[in-house]
Amino acid sequence: MKIPKFNNPPTVVVYQKTKNGKEYMLVTETHVDVVNNANARKPLIDHKYEIIELGVGESFIEMWAKKYKIKNFEKK
Repeated sequence: MKIPKFNNPPTVVVYQKTKNGKEYMLVTETHVDVVNNANARKPLIDHKYEIIELGVGESFIEMWAKKYKIKNFEKK
């Protein structure tokens, strides 16, 4: 998996669309509080999705990609 360069530490999120479904990864330079905001009108991750892991730093990309067997991630 190729990890792009970031100007700021990236926020890494692993989430599921259904309770027992596949895991997805989102990587963004947006602040962690913006990603985790439950009151947002246009959230980065839809409110109906379940957030499993949330962290700040490039090291989480490889670690969680191995743990959840994620091959590609979405960058916003």
